Amino acid sequence: MHRPRLSNAWFLPRSFDVLGMLRQQLDIVEQCIHVLNDWGHGKIPTHDAVAELRVAAGNEHRARRTLNDAVRDSFSTPIEAEDLFELGERLGEITEAGYALIRESELSCSGPTCAPPDPYLVELIDRLAKAMVPLAQGLRALPSGDAATCADHAIEELSAVEHAYRAAIADLETEPDVRRELRRRELYRRAEHLHAAMMRVVRRTWYSVYKSR
Repeated sequence: MHRPRLSNAWFLPRSFDVLGMLRQQLDIVEQCIHVLNDWGHGKIPTHDAVAELRVAAGNEHRARRTLNDAVRDSFSTPIEAEDLFELGERLGEITEAGYALIRESELSCSGPTCAPPDPYLVELIDRLAKAMVPLAQGLRALPSGDAATCADHAIEELSAVEHAYRAAIADLETEPDVRRELRRRELYRRAEHLHAAMMRVVRRTWYSVYKSR
């Protein structure tokens, strides 16, 4: 009795370009930071920036799910699967924190048009955007040891964000309008959440390289 031959392809391990998928997610996160920075400098109206980041957040979430599915189904990965899961989730936190910041600004508007960010918030956003550059370079360099060097540079840039945050909070002591003080404080706090989200990505990047050495 003739038996059909089984395809060897059924038994071959599957592999996906998981680092490529991580970089695709990173592209979306970088775009979010660009939108946030443009908004800070008055290049994009608040409502338009909120709409853009809402769409980007949905795209980022889908990219993250695609990455997670690929990591789960891959026979092997260039860095540990746990690190890929963590990096994907922490990148998502950056998008969520950026959206929360600009959404808070929109919700706290007291009139038909929103006042532009004050100079302290602009300084915070500028420094966060600057830190995003070595952060992204580090992720794109994985699994090379250069990723850890980029992560170190990103940590230095993020330290400057912390100094800017302290200066912003200190200036609130001179704010005569209590409601404006509360609004400013909340926006600075949201910027600090974005700073923390970026720091978590940087530290996990460094850690993923350290473990592989």
